[in-house]
Amino acid sequence: MKQRSLAGWVLAAVVVLLVLPAASPALQAQGGSIGLDVALGAASFHRGFYVNIHLIYTFQLTPTAELYKLGGRNPTDMAIAFKLILPLSRLDLYAGVVPGLTAVGDLTAAHVGLLGGASFPLVSNLDLFVQGRYKWLFQGESYIRVLNANPGILFNF
Repeated sequence: MKQRSLAGWVLAAVVVLLVLPAASPALQAQGGSIGLDVALGAASFHRGFYVNIHLIYTFQLTPTAELYKLGGRNPTDMAIAFKLILPLSRLDLYAGVVPGLTAVGDLTAAHVGLLGGASFPLVSNLDLFVQGRYKWLFQGESYIRVLNANPGILFNF
């Protein structure tokens, strides 16, 4: 029962993330920049690469590749995040959903998660960011919850 209600909430969140930015004509792309993030984990040896693709200024698609420790094993995540951006004067806050796949040894499993974070500009094309990701890794009828938090550097092109 938990999995069905979780899937319904995730589907609703994805629909909201896709419809809201497209529904407002005032939210147009400003420059259409692409960013490359490099991140390291705060709590465990967690590292990853992210590419931020601005569809409009307040909505990004972010393909990701992450490696981390989980119970003595080394999972690899491949995912795409759908992020809504809230631009403020000195930082950007963001939140989103992250569906993807996790590989551990010979096992490949689906996962879905939520993320939130902030990006702070350092110089013209270099930002510092911090982000947290909470995901559910599905294994048959059960699931494992995983929390990753990491700071990193974002290069804007």
